[in-house]
Amino acid sequence: MFLKILNIKDKRLRIKSEKMIFYNKIKKLFLIKRMIFTMYEKKGIGIASSQINFKNKIIIIDLNKKNKPSIIINPLVIKNSSLFTLSTEGCLSIKNFFINIPRPEKIFLNFINLYNKNKKKIFNNINSRCLQHEIDHLNSVLIIDYMNKIIKNE
Repeated sequence: MFLKILNIKDKRLRIKSEKMIFYNKIKKLFLIKRMIFTMYEKKGIGIASSQINFKNKIIIIDLNKKNKPSIIINPLVIKNSSLFTLSTEGCLSIKNFFINIPRPEKIFLNFINLYNKNKKKIFNNINSRCLQHEIDHLNSVLIIDYMNKIIKNE
């Protein structure tokens, strides 16, 4: 039932994800269910479909780990806040590695929910940070890429 999470050495993490097309509702629901189980099994608060080698844009987050995950399909950041915060992040694809990353405190996101409804919502603080982290995965960006940006700015 659990899915294999690609690790940092896997080149498939560097492939950009594509928009999700709703071709088969049962397959989509089964994949999302397996992503949720995998995220909980690995004690994560978020997972992107690209981490399990599925190339369509799906994100699952559950910050409280209370089995009430948010399912975000085809996320598109409409606007970022100008206020940035610095916080430590880890990643299911990179074991035992943590880095401080500056990110916008708020994002305004357009997405499709599990029921195929278009949604627009503002996410704040840790919700915003987690979603930005997972959106990075969909765009083939890993947290180690921020290390290079930090070194260049010093």
